[in-house]
Amino acid sequence: MTTRVKHVRALALLATLSLVMAACGSSSSGKNSSATASTSRSVSALAAANEATAKGYTGTSRPVNPVSRPAAKGKSIVIISASMAVSSSAVPALGAQAAAKAIGWNATILDARLNPSNFAPLIRQAVTLHPSGIILVAIDCDTAKEPLQEAKSAGIPVVPVTAFDCTDPAAGGGSTPYFTSSINFGPYPSPDQFDESYGSTQANYIISKSRNRAKIIVIQDPEFTVLYWTLKGFKDTIDSSGGSQIVDTLTVTSSDLLDGQVVPKIQAELLKFPQANWIKSPYTYVTTIGIAPALANRSSHINVMGGEGFAGELDLIHKDSITATNAISSDWAGWAAVDTMNSVFLHRAPVDSGIGWTLVDLHHNLPPSGDWTPRIPYQSEYKEAWGVGG
Repeated sequence: MTTRVKHVRALALLATLSLVMAACGSSSSGKNSSATASTSRSVSALAAANEATAKGYTGTSRPVNPVSRPAAKGKSIVIISASMAVSSSAVPALGAQAAAKAIGWNATILDARLNPSNFAPLIRQAVTLHPSGIILVAIDCDTAKEPLQEAKSAGIPVVPVTAFDCTDPAAGGGSTPYFTSSINFGPYPSPDQFDESYGSTQANYIISKSRNRAKIIVIQDPEFTVLYWTLKGFKDTIDSSGGSQIVDTLTVTSSDLLDGQVVPKIQAELLKFPQANWIKSPYTYVTTIGIAPALANRSSHINVMGGEGFAGELDLIHKDSITATNAISSDWAGWAAVDTMNSVFLHRAPVDSGIGWTLVDLHHNLPPSGDWTPRIPYQSEYKEAWGVGG
């Protein structure tokens, strides 16, 4: 072989090696770049979560809008609660009843006893009572559309509490509304945006406290649209964190609660996902009768984000059985529903209710006992706006 041929082949080999090395370098550089971007996203998400958690400790509630809206006279309302045995719907129902008394109306409570098959018959029963209005607590439109149409045809206005109209995209997405008006949440243009932000605050707390390394089991009840939106806000925030993860979503229903199936379902889920270090509860009742008993005899600790912050969850925080909760005043929601109904009677748009939430854990905003109470005197503020005394 001539020296010239050898030289040409050597140059070709060098060129090939250079291309391979360049390709390897490019691949390595790409991986490093991707890893750097992921780390940067995780760090940025943690910083944002720390800031959101600090705001959550301060709370998002505001004073009730003080504009005068005199109490409509001679009214009667029927309040239909999904269950008077569950704080989530019992407390706002009782709040609405107390607000009705304060504004000068008669109020009757009907109890669906945590059984969706009771929703439609109770709405029909309410219609036969010929009330001035109906307040639905934790009963979505799509679970009782026909009787709500009957109420609408009878000219009886309907106002929801933690419930969504049939026009909501997660509750049927229809074109015909059956609810007359909804509570005004101020900076949140719609109830779904309010609930998404609520869920996002819960997620940010978990990201912050886990240093963005949480592995989360989400427990979800698909029967209530409010929980769909809360979970959406939670999930979107976790998914964009670049660190924390939802490892699985466990579905529970009202029948599981009634049949005592929640505890074994949670225990089985924990066995399937031993890497989980956080649980997110949908609402207080699941926390108290399901999550806390399921975790009672575990040798290893797992953190829990509660649902609504009723007294049962706060007591569990005192006992270090759960970690934190996002507390919201459901009594306030009941008063806001009556204020919304009063605006309907006055043919006015509802004004800002002021309702928000506050993060509660062992070192922040935890009352010595009982329910968490907002700092804002919403009851007296409503009375003043209605002109019925402070």
